[in-house]
Order: sequence, then C-alpha cells, then structure tokens
Amino acid sequence: MNDASPFRVPGISGELVESFTGFICDGDEGDAVQVIEQLLGAGVPAETLMLELLAPAARLMGECWCEDRRDFVEVTLGMARLQQLVRQFRLPAVPRSELRGHALLLPVPTEQHTFGLRIVEEHLLRAGWNVTCVLKVDEPEIARLVAAEPYDFVGFSVTSERLLPALRSAIRCVRTSSRNQGVRIAVGGVLFDGRTITARDVDADAIVRDAQDAVARADAWSGLVGVE
Repeated sequence: MNDASPFRVPGISGELVESFTGFICDGDEGDAVQVIEQLLGAGVPAETLMLELLAPAARLMGECWCEDRRDFVEVTLGMARLQQLVRQFRLPAVPRSELRGHALLLPVPTEQHTFGLRIVEEHLLRAGWNVTCVLKVDEPEIARLVAAEPYDFVGFSVTSERLLPALRSAIRCVRTSSRNQGVRIAVGGVLFDGRTITARDVDADAIVRDAQDAVARADAWSGLVGVE
C-alpha cells in the first residue's frame, strides 16, 4: 500500500471494510495489519476496530461465501486470520482483583459462525469480566459447563432462524442445570437484526445488539446476581 492509501484517513468506511476483507481472504496479512496499525495510529480506539472493522469483515466473508464470491477454503482461512488479528491486537485486560463476575459465551449447538463471540469476549474482558468462551458445544456440554461453575451471565450467539428451536432448548438447559439459579441469559447475532423476535420468545432475559450492548447489559445485571 502506498502513501496515497485511503487507509491513512481516520474512520472506517464500507469501502475500507471491503478492501480489508479482501486482504484477509487473499492472505495479504501484512496489508491487513497495516490497515489496523494506521487506524490505531490515527486515534481510532481498539474497541471501534473490533466492532466496525473486524466484525463487519467476518460478516462480509459470510456473505461472499453465500453468494459464491468466495469459496469455502478462502473464507475458512480468512476467518482463521481474523481470529489471529483479534489475539494480536487484544485489548488490555483488567487485573483479576477487579473482576466483576464470570460470563460464559457460547454458540447455539451446530452454529458455525462464532467470530462475533470473540468480539464480545474481548469487550467483556476489557470491562473487567472473567470470561469463558467455548466455540463448539452440544447440549450435554452446556449442562456440564453451567453445573460446574456459577456463571453470572450466559450469552448465546445465533445467526439462522432454523436454529431457533436449538436456541430455546439450550436456554432451557441452562436454566435447568445452572449452578447459579439467578443466572442471566442474553442472545445476539445477525438473526435478530431488524427482526421482531423478542427475548421472551426464546426465554432469554435480553437481546443484545453488539459487544458494547452486551457489556452494558452484563454490567447492569452484575448487581442482580442471585436475585429472582
């Protein structure tokens, strides 16, 4: 990328997301890193990069796969590179002595799209939460996890309407098996964008729009742990 690159300009446009996604899918990791470093150098907060660059890039890769603009291998490798960038530019964690509570983040069983959970994990960690994020589970594993640890907050990610029955079943599993009977449950994912589905429809306590909303909801609940 040369000095005339539009990536030197602060802000994250749709054009930038498309170009960045192309770098990721094509294996141009040096250019992808340069985009991030230039934005950070221009004063764009790391939280904004997660929400407005990395998360939309993951979404765009999924769209490209569905529309046959990218093949399975390109998208799979691209998602792996995005995961690596999340680790490389990880937000600084809060000291354990200041942790607010313990959150468990899970995809609905058989859900394939899990990158958004990593973004939520990073924001919760930065906000002072202890986070367990498991990217592949079945219902018996969910029951085992929540029975073993009194999680304060459980978050599920789901992207497809066909997985709504599995989501409802997983939430029932948490409520039945949880060591913390006051556990709070939130759901999120592209399934809920612009839809009329409510939290009550799936027996959740809330639907969250993005990682920042998840943190705000978890923080609001943190003083209600164990309260019916």
